Amino acid sequence: MPTLTIEYHTDAERLDLERVIAYAVEMRELGRNAAHGTVLDACETFALTAGRAMLRDNLAAAAQARADAQKKSPAAGPRGDSPAT
Repeated sequence: MPTLTIEYHTDAERLDLERVIAYAVEMRELGRNAAHGTVLDACETFALTAGRAMLRDNLAAAAQARADAQKKSPAAGPRGDSPAT
C-alpha cells in the first residue's frame, strides 16, 4: 500500500491535515455506499455540511493562530524614525 508523508509545523496544522484527509475518505466512502441515483445528492449534502464546518474550523484556527502570534511578538506600530511633517 502506498504511503504519504506530510510535513507540518504545529499540532494545529497536523490536526487540520488529518481533518482534510478524513473528509476526503468519508466523501469517497459515501460515494461508494450511496444508493443508486443518490450519489450526487448524498455527496453534495455532505460537502455542504461537513465541508462548511471544516472551512469554518480552519478559518477560526487561522485567525486564532494569528492572534496567538501577535501576542508573542511586540505590536507593530510607527517607529518614529521619520521626521514629522
